[in-house]
Amino acid sequence: MITLTLAGDVFWILALSVMASASRLAWRRMDAETRVPMQFALNGKPTWRAKRNFALCLFPTVAFLVGLLLVVFNRNLGASPDQAMILFGVRAAVAPLLAVVHLRWLKEALAVLADEGQLRP
Repeated sequence: MITLTLAGDVFWILALSVMASASRLAWRRMDAETRVPMQFALNGKPTWRAKRNFALCLFPTVAFLVGLLLVVFNRNLGASPDQAMILFGVRAAVAPLLAVVHLRWLKEALAVLADEGQLRP
């Protein structure tokens, strides 16, 4: 069961590192006052925006907190092998899913900012 816990930790470390590096690369391409699209309407137009510092840190921070919550449940659980396997499956599925959602949002946000001419080369 320790192996499953460590493997789940590896998934989260990889997912968070992907999110952090993508946000860091986007950070370098924006000015400090850039308003980043946070949510998009069905037609693809941004519905609300946030400053660069908040916008690029929000999703990796929320993902980190979700990962910590899952770790706390995993560590406090006097789990049977079945429960340990289920929790590993949840951790192994949620980590890359959050990374993909973050990358998808970041791609769309950067496309909008590029169209508006707000990105550095």
